[in-house]
Amino acid sequence: MSGYPARTRFRSPRGLFDLAARFIGGNVTRAIFWTIVLLLGSGVVAFTMLSLAARTFSAVDFGHLAMWLSVCQMGSVLALFGQEMFVLRSLHQYTVAERPDLAKGALLFSSIIGAIAPASLGLTIAMIGTVGFGESQSLMMAAALFLVANAIIGLCSHVAKYCVNIFLADGMRELFWRFLVVVALLAIARLGITIQVYQFFLLTSGAIAAALIMQISAIWVALPKNIRDAAPSWRIGQWSRISLRFWASTVLETINQYFDVVIIYWLLDPVSAGAYFVASRLANTLGTVLTGVHSYATRRIPALYFAGKSHELNQTLKLMSEVVLLCVAAGFAVIVFGAEPILGLFSQSFTNQKWTLIILATGTAIYAGGGPAAAVLLITGHEGRYPLIIAANMILRFVGFAVLIPAFGLKGAALATAISLAIVAVVLNVLCRRWVGFDPSVLNVFRKSRTAIGDQSTFANGNLANSRSQG
Repeated sequence: MSGYPARTRFRSPRGLFDLAARFIGGNVTRAIFWTIVLLLGSGVVAFTMLSLAARTFSAVDFGHLAMWLSVCQMGSVLALFGQEMFVLRSLHQYTVAERPDLAKGALLFSSIIGAIAPASLGLTIAMIGTVGFGESQSLMMAAALFLVANAIIGLCSHVAKYCVNIFLADGMRELFWRFLVVVALLAIARLGITIQVYQFFLLTSGAIAAALIMQISAIWVALPKNIRDAAPSWRIGQWSRISLRFWASTVLETINQYFDVVIIYWLLDPVSAGAYFVASRLANTLGTVLTGVHSYATRRIPALYFAGKSHELNQTLKLMSEVVLLCVAAGFAVIVFGAEPILGLFSQSFTNQKWTLIILATGTAIYAGGGPAAAVLLITGHEGRYPLIIAANMILRFVGFAVLIPAFGLKGAALATAISLAIVAVVLNVLCRRWVGFDPSVLNVFRKSRTAIGDQSTFANGNLANSRSQG
């Protein structure tokens, strides 16, 4: 296991600089660091794309676009029935168990759902939008196409995490297609062409399709031969139950992330929804650090957990905590001191939402400081309990909206979001330590080496119970 010598553990503010200097040492931190760099680059490209869109459309049209983007992103997760985490965990689990037949069956199970369900939901949303809300047919069909493409690349990216690499997984999903859209928008602006909202959706769908072609080709080449050649075995009932628990978790997480914009669109107005959309996405740059750690965790933790390597898993979580602490501290400082000029990149009218951004960034920083607690709970067999936590937190956030938005407007919405993020971060980490025996939060950085190691009996019992339940 590559890592840092025990004598160089982070124990003081001065150690923050030592940590930065040691960043290039150790395979785990280097892998996490480059994953975060990739996702931060994706964030820059995403912000560029949104900034160009904000300057291309009027404030009302941009708010309209933000609302339907949020709906489609929620829909793309809803339609996958929890297959992203299911297929990733199953491939790792059945590989360790030397059951390529079950690995292939699980992969085909997820692929069938990923081919049928998104198209069905996309058509349903298109019909509801056209008939129920009076939207144009062209906009709704383009949005449905984006939903389908976004769902498929979401599933394929998790398969790519198993057998290819992070660039062809999250790189294709988060960076490459957005880069293509940015290039196209720059060309459109250069030529002085005016586009409509539905054409933006068509453009993004075409870019995702290009990324998918590269991703699926790489998966086909890299997928282990014994899985490709195996005759699939099926456990439809068991897999459906597991998928349902994962689905509940991912749907609630996605609603928690994107439904804010829809609520503000209806409670306030499209312009406010657009401003909140921008501020929340900027605040989520801090969440990008956690996304990078989560992405690495979903590649690394399943193999360690199912192999019973508790000490190595604990060391990996500790190194993740060090990376999160350094990156979140730096990112939060940038947002706090640069809030106005950053918002001004999208539109000068957004700069008056400085405190909305800072409040959101505070909540996101606390949540990111909790580390990959959600990934640990889901991978270690607690996917049935996790949705209850997210549902309770979501209710808390929406109650906060109802109370604070009428009184404080967008700042009230930001405050409700920040409070809910802080609470769920604390709850997830307390339960992670209690149920699994590990601390994935940044507090792990300040623990002495002998107290950082999780309860081995808790880990062993949980691993055994999970293995039996997966059977």
